Parts: sequence; structure tokens; C-alpha cells
Amino acid sequence: MASKAKKKNKFSLKSFISEKKNIPTVVVTLILVAVFVFFGVSVVNQNADISRLEVQKQELTAELEEQNQANEELEAVLENENKDDYIEQKAREKGYVKSDEIVFYDISSSK
Repeated sequence: MASKAKKKNKFSLKSFISEKKNIPTVVVTLILVAVFVFFGVSVVNQNADISRLEVQKQELTAELEEQNQANEELEAVLENENKDDYIEQKAREKGYVKSDEIVFYDISSSK
């Protein structure tokens, strides 16, 4: 009889699940484990998104500062009396010439 008592005291997952009164406990436990895993994965994904968005925010902030500086330079040009000189310089940078100018192209250096 002592060996039977030892067998009854030994815990087995298979015997625990096979008893009908333990089925709700197993189901609730599995649901809780699934919920914790889901929320754990969600937290990790949100942390990754936050890091990615912070990097993007820094890049956009730097771009905004550059654009603000360019805007300030353009406003200074508009306030300056030599607007026409600036406009002419930008036009020449794009390859425009005045109507009465003669343009010479140096083709010897393009070999």
C-alpha cells in the first residue's frame, strides 16, 4: 500500500488536466499566459516605435533649423537694397544670360 500512496502523491500534468474539475483552471491559466505574452510583445513593439520616432523627430528638427536659417538669409536679401544683384546672380548660376550678351563656350577642356 505504501507504493500506491506514493503514486497518488506524485503530481502529473496529464492526470491534472484529465480531471474535469481542473479544466477551467487550465483554460484560465492558458488565457492569462496568452494575455501576458501579448502585452509583453506590444510593449516591446511600442518601445521600438518610440525609438524610431525620436530619431525621426531629431532629423526633422535639424531639417527645420536648416530651413529656418535659409529663410532668414532670403529675408535678409529681400530687405537689402541689392535685390537685383542677387536675382541676377541666381539666374547666372542657372545658366541664364542677358539678351544682349555674347556667350562663349570653351570646348577645349571637355576632352
